[in-house]
Amino acid sequence: MTGLHAADPDETRLKDIVKEARAGDQEALGPLRDFHSHKSGASAVLSLATDRRVGLGIKLRLAEIVSTWPPGEARKSLGDWLLKHPSCENNELLFFAEIGLPEARSVFWSILAGIKGPLAAIRDPERVALAARALGAFQDNPEPVVSRIASLLDPACQHVMRACGADALGGIRHPLALESLLPHLNDDAIGSIARRSLYRLTGTDFGLDTDKWTTWLKAQDSQIPWKMLTRTDFDNYLKLQKLLKPLDDDPAGNLASFYGIEFKAKAALFILDVSGSMNADGRITKLKAQMSNLLVAMGNHSDKLRYGIITFGEAIDSCFSRGMAVNDDKSRRQAERFLDRIEAEGGTPMCAALTHALTRILPEGNVDTIYFLSDGQPCDGTPAQVVELAQRIHETFQTRIHTVSIGEDPAPDADTPSLLQQIATACDGTFVIPP
Repeated sequence: MTGLHAADPDETRLKDIVKEARAGDQEALGPLRDFHSHKSGASAVLSLATDRRVGLGIKLRLAEIVSTWPPGEARKSLGDWLLKHPSCENNELLFFAEIGLPEARSVFWSILAGIKGPLAAIRDPERVALAARALGAFQDNPEPVVSRIASLLDPACQHVMRACGADALGGIRHPLALESLLPHLNDDAIGSIARRSLYRLTGTDFGLDTDKWTTWLKAQDSQIPWKMLTRTDFDNYLKLQKLLKPLDDDPAGNLASFYGIEFKAKAALFILDVSGSMNADGRITKLKAQMSNLLVAMGNHSDKLRYGIITFGEAIDSCFSRGMAVNDDKSRRQAERFLDRIEAEGGTPMCAALTHALTRILPEGNVDTIYFLSDGQPCDGTPAQVVELAQRIHETFQTRIHTVSIGEDPAPDADTPSLLQQIATACDGTFVIPP
């Protein structure tokens, strides 16, 4: 047929990938691994990365795939796009922060170098955090870059900047990275990240013992045995330690814990399921007892600690009108009255609860830790939507989310993690099923 041309099979394939990804199918992105030498591959990636309608899970999976692309035409095209659009939205910048483009280093450094005035007064801490996160992909950062990233660990900074700064230093081969992490090992908000970064740099772990770390560093002099490990390496190390050194104490017996999860935070938000099913097996009574014990234990914490409590069931209720409150006697009395009034009724609106936290508490709350408890499945959305909301909270604010499963429905098969387990895994948290 004159004038007609057969469709380019690669173009057709890319269109199908984009269409399926926009419909929420992460598995459809797999074939993009083969398009690292095509400008059309970069165009398809950009169409998804810059689309506000595309979910965070798709974008993170997209970044994971593109980060494996070797240097070539497609990666260069992506770098060129960012250089032309340095003021792109944070949702777009998140994608570029994850893929390690050398061409983009200047864009991210310009964000950090352009900071004016006190760090605590930065208007867009999420953007600064993303810049630090992106630069952490390059081991050879010069001292001025390392110094600026280290400055973000200042306790006066927003948590998202401190967390991303501590994580970024774990990827930079520079003595200043080590020295900057040590003072924050026992920080209730970023101490676990600092420990992970020290392990990634050195392959060594002294827990939270700053003195041992200091002694070790002095012994190395200038011959630091750099290892440059991954976050996964540290996770595997922790799993091995638990097997070799099981805990002797029952963590559930510790008053300063929430269903066995250690209470360690500077600003914690409790999101609690009080649906009708929480009446079963005395669950609501146990929840009130757990929270009451924790409030008592909080009396021994610093008055700089802040916390909030929201419940979801018949409605979304917040203990404090502004979401978060300081750790003083007045707040604890108010929290105790709030807990006393709780009645288990209604459904399980997880999406509404997480959306309330995401939009009404976290933007100003500077929350570093969420404790999320539930006994069922969402009544106002799909499990995938719940995970998406939790991921958005974690990625936007670097808030870790611990989850407690009270009678949660089992997963369809043994190889599939439950909803609450998926949330904890995706959000750097701990998942527990209390006995």
